[in-house]
Amino acid sequence: MGKTLSYIPPSLKGDKLVVQLEEADIVEQEAYWSTALIGFSIMMMDIISSNFAMISDRDLVMQSGPYTYRNRLVILRNWEIDFEFNPECLNKLFLWIKFHSLPLGYWSAEALSKLASVVGKPMYTDKYTAAMERISYARVLVETDISHPLPNRVEISTPSGIIHQNLTYDSVPKFCVDCNLFGHNSDECQKKKKVETEEPQAQHP
Repeated sequence: MGKTLSYIPPSLKGDKLVVQLEEADIVEQEAYWSTALIGFSIMMMDIISSNFAMISDRDLVMQSGPYTYRNRLVILRNWEIDFEFNPECLNKLFLWIKFHSLPLGYWSAEALSKLASVVGKPMYTDKYTAAMERISYARVLVETDISHPLPNRVEISTPSGIIHQNLTYDSVPKFCVDCNLFGHNSDECQKKKKVETEEPQAQHP
């Protein structure tokens, strides 16, 4: 059975109808979705959601990725109140970074946060990095804008001197900065090639 609704007239500002939503109108939905993950399957145009009993359960799932669905990479995002499903606006996603051969002296939360901030907003380390059970590389999850170039090397200034640190990434999806869509890069963009083909050729005397 669906929800029972009631008529609440909108207000009028000039010639515009305006609907005013108050905090009390959305608090129930905020509480329900606050522990949810939203998943978007690249190319399949499928969107899935999963709700968890606790935020810690949601974060554990996020930290255990990346995931695939029907052999396609799934982009996971924490639910937000203004989330809107629009494939053309999903350029922000979570990526795992690996800092290979990073000296253990720089594995503190503060140091890893500074390193990961080169790419985007740091979220978590994986459990092996946290426990230092696998010391060949540190692995950090970041939220980043895939439309910007991803650095593969960073200079670290330490009390002992300069370190040049390499970065690698897990499962980076193809993203076209020309049409703002996943599934292909700029060199493979048919829309870009079509525009270039249609542009008039320069006239030579």
